[in-house]
Amino acid sequence: MRLSPLVAALALACLVGACAFSRPEVKSLRDPTADRVQFDSVILTSVSALNAIPSQCGPAGNHRVRPEEFHVYQVVGTIAKVLHEPDHDYHVVITDLEHPRDHMVVESNDPDFGGNAVSPYRERLAAGRRMFDALVAESGAQHLSDLKGTAVRVTGVGFFDVTHLQPGRSRSCIELHPILAIERLIVNGEPKR
Repeated sequence: MRLSPLVAALALACLVGACAFSRPEVKSLRDPTADRVQFDSVILTSVSALNAIPSQCGPAGNHRVRPEEFHVYQVVGTIAKVLHEPDHDYHVVITDLEHPRDHMVVESNDPDFGGNAVSPYRERLAAGRRMFDALVAESGAQHLSDLKGTAVRVTGVGFFDVTHLQPGRSRSCIELHPILAIERLIVNGEPKR
């Protein structure tokens, strides 16, 4: 079976660049409608609830496709996996605290990489990355895999990613991308691990 040159190029870009071509303007808040994201109205929800919304896993172009992409959500979950992607994002898979079979991706952008550096919301990207870096430092983790099992509260912008076999993808394909805030969950005065 022979692939068309376009399909082969897209597949190669996905493998090499962690699918950075996948809606980069929306991910970095550089799209023309980013100014309509409701940053000051955070919706408290759960990983399970975001998994349950209708799926939007197909190609969408470099524009916001559904109302969820104009909202900021806050969820609580347990870190299951962390990957440092070739596009410098931290790809974090979190599971629902009450329903651990439900999971989703949250991503922290590198504010100085590529288009992120010229985003009108670069400082929001930078604040989220600083919080992620602080979480890693405070945990004493030697490797990103050491964060597994850490309970976190994550605030981020709704984003529907194209299905590309990414680890931890939610059933609805929604992610929180970019992360605007992430912090270790404290229970009874102690960090929950």
